[in-house]
Amino acid sequence: MDRASISPALEDYLKVILELQEAEEAIRVTDLAQKLGVAKSSVNQAVARLVELALLTHERYGPLELTGRGLAKAREIRERHDSLRQFFSDVLEVEPRIAERDACSIEHYISPATMEKLVDYLNGLAKSDES
Repeated sequence: MDRASISPALEDYLKVILELQEAEEAIRVTDLAQKLGVAKSSVNQAVARLVELALLTHERYGPLELTGRGLAKAREIRERHDSLRQFFSDVLEVEPRIAERDACSIEHYISPATMEKLVDYLNGLAKSDES
């Protein structure tokens, strides 16, 4: 699956499902709707698409669970987000609230090549800080 086949909204769902999965034992559609501030019908549509993409499993009225692929994709999305937020706040000294918001916006559209360069840059900064 390439990034073009999953929308920014679905990426947000995956990221939130990962957060909830790490914090709770079972995740329900209601939990996800509440966390995202959307209607349960919207969550049901997104869940159906994520199941179709083999990123999530969900039995009717059962808990939501990321598949292996879904877990990897969610972690990739979170890593992009965290790297961008770190760059904005630590390097550019952007206010944390703005850095968070901007990271949420940009994480969906940044190219893999640019993201790789950003991570390399941040890793280089971390190594120079250790010296």
